[in-house]
This record gives sequence, structure tokens and C-alpha cells, in this order.
Amino acid sequence: MKGKKTTVALAFLIVILVGVIGFRYSEISGKSPIQASQKSSQVKNVTKSEEKSNKKSDNEKENKNLKKTEITITCWGDYMNHITQIRQAKATNYDFTDSFKYISDFISDSDIAIANYETTTDPNKAYAGHPRFNAPPEYLKAIADAGFDIVTTANNHSLDSELEGIETTIDAIEDAGLDHVGTRKSGNKRYIIKKVNDINIAFLSYTFGCNGIEDLFVVRDEVDQVNYIHEDLIKKDIKDAKAHGADFVVIYPHWGIELRSDADQSQIDLGHKMIDWGADLVIGNHPHVVEPYELYESENGNKGFIAYACGNFISIQNLETVNDIRTEQSVAYEFKLSKNLSDGSTSIDQIDEYPLWVGMTYNDYGRSVSTYRCEDFLEGGKYYDKVDENQRNRIQQAYDDTNKILHSMEAE
Repeated sequence: MKGKKTTVALAFLIVILVGVIGFRYSEISGKSPIQASQKSSQVKNVTKSEEKSNKKSDNEKENKNLKKTEITITCWGDYMNHITQIRQAKATNYDFTDSFKYISDFISDSDIAIANYETTTDPNKAYAGHPRFNAPPEYLKAIADAGFDIVTTANNHSLDSELEGIETTIDAIEDAGLDHVGTRKSGNKRYIIKKVNDINIAFLSYTFGCNGIEDLFVVRDEVDQVNYIHEDLIKKDIKDAKAHGADFVVIYPHWGIELRSDADQSQIDLGHKMIDWGADLVIGNHPHVVEPYELYESENGNKGFIAYACGNFISIQNLETVNDIRTEQSVAYEFKLSKNLSDGSTSIDQIDEYPLWVGMTYNDYGRSVSTYRCEDFLEGGKYYDKVDENQRNRIQQAYDDTNKILHSMEAE
């Protein structure tokens, strides 16, 4: 009995001493003993795919406890590829990475990044700009290396390299490691579903038509390989995607009137119908300038977000080349989406818009185009010293003008 008392007393004394030492350490370090025992995080260089894999793994561990999973999607405007861009890149073995040098870190931070590929890629034909675009496959590699995951291909330039160009473009996109939606080879689905962090996201893409051969303003006859804007088909595709497990539906319609900064009534009507039918995000393009966005709730209770146009993401159109400063102003949207793993409910938790400036500079090889996230180059931005005052003035104007347009429907 005496031995047990001595042992208990000794154990009690050890507990007191450990407590005192822990309390004393917390006073010195400002941390609790539990915090002090945790290992500091280690930073290592990883590729984008590894980053996304690690992020997914971490999220899945958390989700087992929280029963909620989240993803981040960024949506962008039109990738153009004018002859000036092609000539400049040719001098450097078709290196297009300059276009993304200030924006790729932001793109790579998202789980899914998507934009509209408004050109074709057919190595069997001469590379060309407007009016019949044909870009080298290296352009797609630069897009993938910048952090993009999906390109949409339903637009008025889908047939610029004819039916052959649809297939060669799809081959080049897949060779670059990208997914695609909007055009397809015969027999393939009209939409895609990607699963990230236990969330299934359907992506759909449609165009009002494709440019004619002799007359660009005469829409040519429809072909089976292109998704066109037909309400019955869009409604059917949304329903089918949901039946195949889509938690969210994202639609890229190519619509509207070029160089118009406000949505026309046909866009508004169709955008509302898409939300009615079950879409969550509608990201429009084609006008080559920014148009406003709208948060819309339908009579049936569906809620969604409509961006009527994002403007040019990569392009040589600007004040000097087309006498319209709006063509060098753009926007990217970042969406945080979540799903409750217990009951399957979903929500759009956060929406952020980021005004962009598509700027042109000159180097030894000609005119070079880069896209700038405005906030990074204004007061307090991480790239503030990377531009001169003339560029910063244009960036400031892009930031101010874009914000004004984006919110213009809120007062209505």
C-alpha cells in the first residue's frame, strides 16, 4: 500500500511540473502547449497538378469531419490570336508565355479555370488572324501551362478552318492536356462533367452561329459538330447533365452584339431561361467588351449568376489598333462553390470580379500582348513596379471603367 501511495504522489508531482513548464512556455511564446507542439508547414515546389492533388487531398481530409467540400472556379473571356501575335511568337519558336506572365499565378490558384478559345488550330493550313483565325498548337500549350483546365470552342470562328479544323483543334487541345466543350467529333457528348473534391460540375458551350466563308456577316449552315443556341437543346442538355450527377451547371453562350457594353434583351431573356432550366453560372462572350453581370432568381426558386460578356482576355485590340479603349478592358470571375456531403445541397458561397487590362508592349520581336490583373499594378499591388506611369494610367482606367459597367444593372 505504501508503495502505491509513493507512486501516486510521484505521478501527481510530475503532472504539476509538466503543467508549470507548459504554462511558462505559453507565456514566453504566446502559444498554448498544444500549438507549440505542432510542426511548422514546409514549403516545396510542386507543379500545378501536384498542387491541385495536394489541395484535393487536404480538402477531402477536412471534408470527412466537416461534411462539406469546396472548389474554386475562375471564368475568363475570349482568347484571340491575331496575326501580329503569331508573327511575334514565331520569332521565339512560337512562345506565347509572355501573354500570361503576370496572370498565371492567379489562374493556377483555382481548382478549375476556363476561357473561350476563339480561334482554330489546324497545322495543315497557314496560321492566320482575322477574319479566319488559325493558331499554332503552341498557343494551347501556353494556355495549359498558364494554369487553364478547359477551353470552350463554340463561337463564330469555330469553322474558320472548316470541318477539318474542328477535329484538328480538338486533337491539339487534348494534346495540350486541356478539356474542351462546344465542338466535338461525331458521336461525342455535347457537354462534359468534371469531378473535383467530390463535386461534379457540368460545362456546356453554345454559339449563335459560325461566320460565312464569302461574307463574314452571313451565318453559314449549321453542322452537327458545333453546339448552337437552340433553347430546346440547351434545356435538354442541362436536364441530362443533372441526371448524370452534375451538382453545378456552367454555361458559356457565345451571344450578343459586338462592341456593345450593355446586354441586349435577347441575352437577358435567354440568360434568365438558362437559370430557370437549372444552370448555376452563365458566362457570356462575343461582344469583345465587358458587359454587366446579374444575380438572378427565377420564379421557380432557382438562383444563378449571369455574366453577359467578359471581354477580350488575350487580344491585340485596343485604343491604338481599333480606336476603342473598351476592347483592352476585361474581367475574370472567381466563384467559390460548395456541397454538403450529408444531404447533397449546394451553394455559390462567394463571387469576386477582377478587372483586367490587356496591354501591348514592344520588344525585339514586335508587339507583345500581356494580360494584367488591375489590382496587382495599382497602389499596394504586388507588381506595382513592373509598369510605367502611362501603363498604370490605362490600368487604372480599365479598373474604373470595368467596375462601372459590371454594376450597371444593379440600379435597374
